Amino acid sequence: MTDGTQLRHPDEDDHPAIAAVVDEWFGGRRVAYLAARSWFRHVGSTSWLAIHPSGRIVGFLIGYPSQDHPDEGVLHLLAVDPNVRRRGIGRMLVDAFGGGLGRRGVREIVALAWPGEPPALAFFEAVGFRADDGPGTVNRYGTPAYPDLDGPGEDRIVFRRPVRGG
Repeated sequence: MTDGTQLRHPDEDDHPAIAAVVDEWFGGRRVAYLAARSWFRHVGSTSWLAIHPSGRIVGFLIGYPSQDHPDEGVLHLLAVDPNVRRRGIGRMLVDAFGGGLGRRGVREIVALAWPGEPPALAFFEAVGFRADDGPGTVNRYGTPAYPDLDGPGEDRIVFRRPVRGG
């Protein structure tokens, strides 16, 4: 894989290593609660870790097939160590996630992002996601977003990408 980086599914034992770096990888934004231990326990089989040849975790994707919308897979959280970005690790994680979902009959991956975060927007677009610009969206920093999607003042961009392969 990219620079010898390998992928594997996470388990609960991986939680402390992720919890220790996730806020830093998100530029200081406090998001560790989004990577709680229960995610690793309950959706580890559809989530992925990127492991550097040294054995260090350099990226992760937490995601799952939707129970209520079986054609959709939900990319809950994705992060790559800032020191190894732009080397294809994020793309590897998304492609592995999509491949696994495709084998389950999922046809589309859905991901949310905060408006006004150019690196996240550029990443999602580079790996084939498109911002949903359907009814109810408003322009936030030049991108269509759903106002208050995750609560008052919590606008989100809804990205969609067809599942490839499978």
